[in-house]
Amino acid sequence: MLSTISKHLKGDRHIWFIYLLISILSSVVVYSAVSALAFKNTGGIAEFYLLKHVFFLFFGFVIMFFVQNIDITKYLGLLKLLLFFCPVLMVYTLLYGHSVGGAKRWILILGQTIQSSDIVRLVLITNLSAMLARKQNVSYSQKDLIPMLLWIGVLVTLIAISSFSTSIILGITCLVIMWIGRVPKTYLLTILGFIVGLVFLSIAGGVLIKKYDIVEIGRFGTVVDRVEVFINKDLDDDNFIGGPDGKNSNQKSYGLVAVASGGVFGVGPGNSAMKNVLPDAFSDFIYSIICEEYGLFGGFVVLSLFIWLLYRGLYNVNNTQRAFTGLLSVGLTVSIVLQAFAHMLINVGLVPVTGQTLPLFSQGGTAIIFNCIALGIVLSVTKTEPNI
Repeated sequence: MLSTISKHLKGDRHIWFIYLLISILSSVVVYSAVSALAFKNTGGIAEFYLLKHVFFLFFGFVIMFFVQNIDITKYLGLLKLLLFFCPVLMVYTLLYGHSVGGAKRWILILGQTIQSSDIVRLVLITNLSAMLARKQNVSYSQKDLIPMLLWIGVLVTLIAISSFSTSIILGITCLVIMWIGRVPKTYLLTILGFIVGLVFLSIAGGVLIKKYDIVEIGRFGTVVDRVEVFINKDLDDDNFIGGPDGKNSNQKSYGLVAVASGGVFGVGPGNSAMKNVLPDAFSDFIYSIICEEYGLFGGFVVLSLFIWLLYRGLYNVNNTQRAFTGLLSVGLTVSIVLQAFAHMLINVGLVPVTGQTLPLFSQGGTAIIFNCIALGIVLSVTKTEPNI
């Protein structure tokens, strides 16, 4: 039976194997990490959340299986139309979206919450890859780059209002795609300057909003709180570091305790102590639980899986015959891997705390589906290429 299924798995076989390994490992980790959530919501029935996670992983596999057979080049016209829809979607989300933890990042469809930035990421990366592919045999001019920079600037800025870290990850992903797409360095430095400027303006704006009690747009005040915790300094002179509730500080401290407790080989599966006190142990801080239960060794295994995925994305660029397929492959894999790296850096205390989950590992939801769509597209564009 397995050999029969294997015959129908197309594209880069390494990606299929990485997905299988992640599915197995994440199911074990989620089963352990959701115990506190299960006790709170279902009276201790952790199997409910395990089955939910496994369902999304299996459904994601089915999505990848079908998407691998789609020729994405036939739908570029539709994706271009969707690009014009993305700003409308983001504005609608900011005004009427579903709010979780004070952030409006989701829309409700058939009872399921979908993060709008997941849709924007897929559409923007695909369109940017197509724009760059058409310019591979001609010299770039400012006129050629204006549409690209405009779309990146508008969409990244709209995402930043509700999810600052997600906008930075998407901006860096676009920068990587343009670098591989041979955009001149002067233009790349302009984009990098925009990203750096966005960071400083957001922090400065958040400080002013909090300091002078200005009506806040988005979550820039939260950005300031998290930067304060990271640098241990009161930036807005409110006599609190990280805001009056101190939740962000606790998250960081608990996460670091979990990582330190794991040592080299961990305390063993299911034996985590911090999963019962660490907020969002099953999502935003699942890497900390991995390090606690499986130690430095387990953390390295998870890191290696995402490095392997990144390598396959870069390998596919060098082994594809069409510019579009190569750029799309690396763009989608980089977007997933950058989010994973951001999550790990947050969990080990190297960057400020943000709400970044670990792709395919954090407790199941529609984010898994969108990551599987991205991987399915990568498989579809590599299935006809030789030596992949």
